[in-house]
Amino acid sequence: MTSRADCEALDAADPLRALADRFAPGDPGTLYFDANSIGAMPKDVPARIDALLKEWRNLRRRGWSESNWLDAPRRLGAKLAPILGASPDEIVVGDTTSINLFKTLAAALSLRPSRSRIVSQAGTFPTDLYVVQGLKTLRPELELHLVPDGAAVEAAIDDRTAVVYLSQVDYRSARRLDIKGLTAAAHAKGALTVWDLSHGAGAVPADLDASGADFAVGCGYKYLCGGPGSPAYAFIARRRQEAVKPALAGWMGHANPFTFSTDYAPGPGMARFVVGTPSVIANAIMEGACDIWAEVDPAQVFAKHAALGDLLISLTKGILELGSPADASERGGFVALRHAAGAAVVGALADAGVVCSFRPPDSIRFGLSALYHRYVDMWEVAERLCRIAHDETWKDAKYQKTKTI
Repeated sequence: MTSRADCEALDAADPLRALADRFAPGDPGTLYFDANSIGAMPKDVPARIDALLKEWRNLRRRGWSESNWLDAPRRLGAKLAPILGASPDEIVVGDTTSINLFKTLAAALSLRPSRSRIVSQAGTFPTDLYVVQGLKTLRPELELHLVPDGAAVEAAIDDRTAVVYLSQVDYRSARRLDIKGLTAAAHAKGALTVWDLSHGAGAVPADLDASGADFAVGCGYKYLCGGPGSPAYAFIARRRQEAVKPALAGWMGHANPFTFSTDYAPGPGMARFVVGTPSVIANAIMEGACDIWAEVDPAQVFAKHAALGDLLISLTKGILELGSPADASERGGFVALRHAAGAAVVGALADAGVVCSFRPPDSIRFGLSALYHRYVDMWEVAERLCRIAHDETWKDAKYQKTKTI
């Protein structure tokens, strides 16, 4: 049995405990378990925005050069690289996850022009599948082959496969796929890989370089704490960069953008995958999070995240059914518990001061962050959930129309 005092002792011994002070507190008494949807706000974001607004007011167009606004995509990418297991010159920050999926998938397909099969998982996040469907309007010969689960991926890869295109973490159950193993299986058949890291980056290892991954993308607003709708990021292994001429080419990716040439010439390395003018305000907000990530030891982050998840699973055992893998090495950024009326339970939890999320048909998701969650928070949420389950508070009519956003 674990007591509250045990959790407090774990917090006292936590090497990352001081990081929580780098984030702005939410409403008093509220526990936020929505890191899989949006992370906490770094405390210095308002000061960063004030500084940027002053630059905008006083520098105007000189800000592009004097404040290095144009360098942000690669500068922020270099700060994120260690947490993703990548080299600083393999990541750029910008655009959205969907746009970066288009860019990287098109790039991967261009390197395998004689192949037209894309292998993916039926349960992957829908936008990943929509991007393929959009690409089919440009390349009608593309075939999207969907498998039911991660266990069926390797058997589906054949000599017709151009790309294996997967989410690292299932957005409903948090089941994590083996990037290294599946990338090796793809390479053995001459295929390339594109990974969507959105539901794992900042919580669990990706080890992109060590895994041999070719391409990857992810959003910045979940565990990475980059803010609502923050810029996404793209990874392309160094060995692939120079071989690709981007399908979505823009002036910021040109080798010499300010010559204003009418013919596109790709910039060096990841510079070519920057498209349009960077979002200066969004980048300023995200840099607050990137600066924190640049200071942490990824191994400590991943170890604490696994321990938080294990503790939450232990404390909620017998209250609701576990919907995630019990083994932390197979689990992504959140813990999923199952209930037939999951949306109603999430509504009741919100009124009890616990913010979490629901995904159909029955998954209640508790997104965990090693940066600002405490072990005692796991105790608190289990206690409140137990009370709601025991009293059947969720049966109240007002919770039957809880939104699933």
